[in-house]
Amino acid sequence: MDRLKDSRAWNHYIYARQYTEAHPMDESEGRLSNHDLEYVIENGANAWEFEPSADNTGVVVRNCTEIEFTGGEQSLMANLQFPNEQRVYYYEVRLDSLPFSTNIAIGVAMKGYPPRRMAGWARNSIAYHTLDGTAYYAHPLHACRKALGAARTSDTIGVGWRPYSGKMFFAVNGAIVCHIRTPWANKRMYPVVSADGPCKIHVNVGARAFVLSHANMKHWGLAATEGARLPPPMYQNVDGTVLLAATPHVLPPTYECSTDGESTKHTVVSIGDEGDEFDGVEEEEMDDFSIAELQKQYTGHQRTQLESKFCEYSGRVSVLLQQLSDNPAYFGDLDKARVGLNAAHKQHLQGCVDAALDLYIG
Repeated sequence: MDRLKDSRAWNHYIYARQYTEAHPMDESEGRLSNHDLEYVIENGANAWEFEPSADNTGVVVRNCTEIEFTGGEQSLMANLQFPNEQRVYYYEVRLDSLPFSTNIAIGVAMKGYPPRRMAGWARNSIAYHTLDGTAYYAHPLHACRKALGAARTSDTIGVGWRPYSGKMFFAVNGAIVCHIRTPWANKRMYPVVSADGPCKIHVNVGARAFVLSHANMKHWGLAATEGARLPPPMYQNVDGTVLLAATPHVLPPTYECSTDGESTKHTVVSIGDEGDEFDGVEEEEMDDFSIAELQKQYTGHQRTQLESKFCEYSGRVSVLLQQLSDNPAYFGDLDKARVGLNAAHKQHLQGCVDAALDLYIG
């Protein structure tokens, strides 16, 4: 014991003891609070996030579950506990980058676990360690399961928790490797990940499919893949609406289109200065084009567009249009020519000119 004093391992051990004495862990039993349960229902598996504490100076978290450890002994705990409503819960950690000298610990712990102590090496925690393939239970010298196999980059480590019995299991690359009994039945346990060196991991609590196929079939994820967030309310009746009642307002006008050639009045809403009422400002009356005039302009514009498109397709189309212009007999019926061009336009380039000629001559 004297040889361990003043060593890094001894300093971390003393730190963990002092931290747990100063910050007692939550050893109570229970499920998610009503507030947390509503949050889980709305967000599904995405409700679980990993956020570094003030003591986690060597951890970077991206997208809530993508974690990068930069160095030093660090532990990170999820923001929510296991729901404790079904018989089995399961989550996985993919090792995206694992140097040979780095040890990663993956398991469960109670709230208040020391943020700078490897999971499984302090009270009320148990975790699988990748460096030696051993599961540790609440102490660095208490290896409850050995020879599970060391992990490496691209491996996936799974953790299963049975809240009713307090049992748990570990899985490596989709195969369960051990079962462990704990005295923590119905306790408030949290997913926890730790590392003592640089590495990158990605945690999956159910937002994606698991490597362990049985967990997918039995729905062992911590929550549904997607939440059931309610849609926004329909503002058909604005009476009593909090947002609209907060400021003066005038509802937008109803726009009516004119189809009989008569003039149409349009009303727009101008936004005044802060504190001013919103006044409806009536624009000046605009004379609408007659339907016949619109049709005439549209017909000429449509014919010009069709001719332009065919000229882009092939030089043969340009020759065809020149021949039609020189021969009034073929170009006498503009409507028939337009229909023919439109029909040929919808066909493949090969043979489109022949199809248009057949329609003109026929």
